[in-house]
Amino acid sequence: MKKRLIPMYSILAIAIVLLAAFVPSCGGTTTGTIDVKATLCGAPWQGAVSYTLTPTGGSATNGTAVPTTHSSMLPGTWACAYVSGGPAGAFLNSIKPSASQSLVAGGTITFTLDFELDQDAAIQWLTWTVNGIPLQRHPSEIEAVPCQIIDAHFKQWVNGCEGYNVTMNEASWLMITANPANPAPAMIVVVDDWCALNKTPSPREKVSQTVSVDNVTRLKGYNTTILPGGPPVMLDVHTQWKLVKAVNYTKAINWFGISAHEYEPELHPCVLFELILPVPGLYQFLLQASADVALVGATDVDPLNNMDSSAPILLVVNVAP
Repeated sequence: MKKRLIPMYSILAIAIVLLAAFVPSCGGTTTGTIDVKATLCGAPWQGAVSYTLTPTGGSATNGTAVPTTHSSMLPGTWACAYVSGGPAGAFLNSIKPSASQSLVAGGTITFTLDFELDQDAAIQWLTWTVNGIPLQRHPSEIEAVPCQIIDAHFKQWVNGCEGYNVTMNEASWLMITANPANPAPAMIVVVDDWCALNKTPSPREKVSQTVSVDNVTRLKGYNTTILPGGPPVMLDVHTQWKLVKAVNYTKAINWFGISAHEYEPELHPCVLFELILPVPGLYQFLLQASADVALVGATDVDPLNNMDSSAPILLVVNVAP
């Protein structure tokens, strides 16, 4: 009986098939993964939010919630765009680390939708002070003497993500009108001390300060006259600040020091103006303070609370001979 021999080429063919079954392909992974996440005030957030992922020269992939992982995404440059939704009472601040990223085969990129709470800047009138002391006897009248400083206080804040920085433009005004019975015209001199306007607690930074008289910016040493019974004079100061959200600040404005007879430079430290009363007698002025705040480069959801004013108040100063 003859043995049947298997041809050598058949054995080689079987070996090749077996090797192909057990050796991995040399081609490797041809797609990647895209993760889309979200944060609110820096903390992870999950929920419904609509977005699109668009490759260069390709069709968009839509998403409806975060966090979501998109697998089998083709390599290339992908752009993430926010459409709608997200946390209630919040806005999209940015997409981190970038709204456009490159995906490589076998790799993963992550788009993070960074949300912040809606921002609301507000200011509220508090009180007048004399030399830093709130009025005690007559809340509708200020009794003062030469050498004292007249100051106005406001409360202000910015609602939003606690601890986040915010830049604010602020304007403050003082309208002053002289009583017709005043013994002589008074004089206002621009002092513009940097320390005349401050906040408690201490802000991140005070960026700038300029003062104006009747809506015209004036430098130190400029003076103007307040005539008895004449038109009011409008004093103002414009400042920019870097503040912290969710902090209640007290804004203090040393509007003017009072000098008798003649102006003495640097008599009152930390004032914006000096009020000069040139002759002896009883002087009366009607004062009204107001202030306005405005976010820089951001949307304020309630601009109606951005300004407040004091009630008019009578300032009475008796200058002795």
